[in-house]
Amino acid sequence: MAYRTPPFRSSFPMLLASSLLLIQPLSSVAANQVQCRPAGNSWSCEPLQPRGELPPRPPRPAPAPAPLTDSVVKSADTAAPLSGGRATPSTDFTRLDWVPREQLSSEQQAAIAPYCGGTYVEPERSGRDDSTPFDQLPVYASADSSRFEQGNQTGVLQGDVLLRQGRLQARADQASFDQANAQAVLEGNVRLRDQGVLVLGDSASMRIDNGETRIDGVEYVVHDARARGTAETLRRRDDAVIVISDGSYTTCEPGENTWSLHGKDIELDRETGWGEAKHVTLRVKDVPVFYTPYMYFPIDDRRQTGLLTPSFSYSSDNGTEIETPYYINIAPNYDATLYPRYLSERGLQMEGDFRYLHDDDEGTLTAAFLNDSKYGENRWLYGWQHEGGLKSRWSTEVDYTDISDPYYFQDLDTALEARSGTYVNQRAGITYRGDGWRFQAAVHGYELATITSVTPYERLPQLRLDGANWLGDTGLRFGYNAEYAYFDRNLSNGFLTGKDGIQFDSAGQPILTADENLVGLQRATGHRVVVSPSISYPWRNSWAFVTPKVRTQSTYYDLNFDSRADGFDYAGANNNPSSTIPVASLDTGLYFDRATSWFGRNLRQTLEPRAFYLYAADEDQDDQPLFDTNQNTFSYSSLFRDNRFSGNDRVADANQLSLGLTSRALEANGTERARASFGQVFYFRDRNVQLLDTDGVARDAEKSSSSAYAAEAMYQVSDAWRLNADVIWDPDDSTSDAGSVFAHYQPEPRKVLNMGYRYRNNINTYNALTGTFQRDPDSRIDQSDLSFMWPLNPQWSLIGRWQHDFAEDRTLEAFGGLEYDSCCWKLRVVNRYWVDYNEFESVATDDANRGIFLQIVLKGLGSVSGNEVESLLDDGIPGYREREDNAF
Repeated sequence: MAYRTPPFRSSFPMLLASSLLLIQPLSSVAANQVQCRPAGNSWSCEPLQPRGELPPRPPRPAPAPAPLTDSVVKSADTAAPLSGGRATPSTDFTRLDWVPREQLSSEQQAAIAPYCGGTYVEPERSGRDDSTPFDQLPVYASADSSRFEQGNQTGVLQGDVLLRQGRLQARADQASFDQANAQAVLEGNVRLRDQGVLVLGDSASMRIDNGETRIDGVEYVVHDARARGTAETLRRRDDAVIVISDGSYTTCEPGENTWSLHGKDIELDRETGWGEAKHVTLRVKDVPVFYTPYMYFPIDDRRQTGLLTPSFSYSSDNGTEIETPYYINIAPNYDATLYPRYLSERGLQMEGDFRYLHDDDEGTLTAAFLNDSKYGENRWLYGWQHEGGLKSRWSTEVDYTDISDPYYFQDLDTALEARSGTYVNQRAGITYRGDGWRFQAAVHGYELATITSVTPYERLPQLRLDGANWLGDTGLRFGYNAEYAYFDRNLSNGFLTGKDGIQFDSAGQPILTADENLVGLQRATGHRVVVSPSISYPWRNSWAFVTPKVRTQSTYYDLNFDSRADGFDYAGANNNPSSTIPVASLDTGLYFDRATSWFGRNLRQTLEPRAFYLYAADEDQDDQPLFDTNQNTFSYSSLFRDNRFSGNDRVADANQLSLGLTSRALEANGTERARASFGQVFYFRDRNVQLLDTDGVARDAEKSSSSAYAAEAMYQVSDAWRLNADVIWDPDDSTSDAGSVFAHYQPEPRKVLNMGYRYRNNINTYNALTGTFQRDPDSRIDQSDLSFMWPLNPQWSLIGRWQHDFAEDRTLEAFGGLEYDSCCWKLRVVNRYWVDYNEFESVATDDANRGIFLQIVLKGLGSVSGNEVESLLDDGIPGYREREDNAF
């Protein structure tokens, strides 16, 4: 994936930005040229005044310099130069503030990766952390000796010259100030420091009147970025533009140039935040691997137009994929990104998005086009995502996407914020939020991204009013929900048609589209009005709560039928069914706690029993269609719902009592160390209200006097181990209907291990090919998932994932690879196998796909290839993002 959020990453993100420290200190010195005299163990300096006939009385001497703890800096002046520079190579890099690992404190060693041989440590010195404005700071100077040449108005400091103003510092063997020519010169072992920045040079000169500066034989270090580099010369022009000749940049350790960037002529304009470089080369082990004659790049965090990191991958379905994103900075609140992608098996795909941001709204426009040689037709996508009214009671929302064909997401990856399951949304709405109430008007359509699913209902429009208010001081709370919606859809007809024409089953018979299997009320469209007022009396204190509640739900329809000859009496059907059903509930709970300890850890254990009684009248609703209703998945949390169906087309009849028990282990700061819950529903009568065309197996399950047991648990074993589990156990046949267990182990950011297993039997689903809801014993989930990132040694790590489907005895996804990590670069190679979703899973097996993915990261510069690996690992390995966010 390309970078999704600006700013555009700089190719020279910190290249000699440290040179800017020269602007301020010498300017301050220029305004205060000094003459220094011995004063104890240091020097006392006075401003130099131009000679005249009657010079004014000398001012009071400047205070003596503050004590300097600069022994490390001083001793480093004689250290060996940087390897690969103009001086003799050496393994001693103390002159660059480099400290080997064995000389670091335990805290400093813990702050760097185990494969790093050391780090840059800025020495303690006076004024290093001083944030006082420079125009309010004096300039201190000291040297072994000084003189002032009256004739040419030149002051000279010699021998261990030290100039300091606040956090800025300059050292040299000699410093001279030529007042007549407005020139300041530092010579011999020049060392310039700003907070977190060190610049070394053979000599430096500066025009006092306009700030022009030149430094020869430059080496620099940026401590926090772990970056260093060199330059033949560095100049600051009178327009404040920095000009660098033969500059380099790398984040590799001293003496190790695994990679480095080199530019012949580089200009940095701090005023605009832009830089230009000519003849730029990326070198690996001093071997040029990439060249561009010209580069335009940012030198700060302002967004800039330019190329983003390309990505490369290969898959058996699309062949070789090469994507080279291009970011366009239009205005501070507008930008766009183009994603040209070449697929060797399909052709050239162009994607792009345009983003806007205002005080009260934001959004994104997206589009994509591909003349697909493999598919044989043009493929396209466009969309609009918008949120408005961010600062008012009114808000607007748009989520609209359209695609050329239902196979678009099956065949093609996308860099856009557009994803699909069985459909894409085409929705727009406006909402007003009042004091305790909300009104919403919306339209909601869909575009199918599959051909085997039923065409979904569209709401054209949908109006909702929801709210709740306290009735004075009575303690009663009055709530209300009202909705009007018109549900419509255009059903398809004929045979199921795929990419290769009409689809046939194993017996050679053509398969009808899913919509052809709909009969009776399943072919209804029309208006629906729902009104549901409620009144409750919530009572709560520190050890208990009781909430009695009564509500009614009234539902009215005005239906039309897409009639056909399928045996259903459309002429005699009720076009205006309705129902009014009262629902009463009583929700109660207690809270107990006690002090305890587990394995030497002091904890507070709670015991929280809960009882929920629910009564709802049994009213026949079989003449009402299913516009937006399905059955909720049974779990511990579902024990305390007042309707076992989602949506508003069914109100489940009920006379039942749910009992649950939760226990938690809490630390003193409130952290939940463990939690366990267990519960069951006891039914006092059969459940008669069902979904349409539910089969006999499901009907029998609704006659049981009790539900399955529902349990869930969480245990934070330690900061490294976390366990989660849940189970649904049916006592009638002593079998487990569903369950999962998941273990996450991450003792440190570099070590990640996940193990999971989940299953669900007898799933009550809608079968699009038969047009019925059914509990199919052959339709089940039985899967395991294993993923990890684990170091083999300080630099090599294993990466892997294996997701297996036991129900079909197949591997859904598997990938494995190696990662090499050093202080300045990283390499990942991943070999992946995965199952492509097949539209005709009932008549054919899914297709396997294979691919090899490569990612190279130059630290301090960004990923130079293979950004798709990032999304692969992020989606497949829980804990990967935390690992990367905490990476060294």
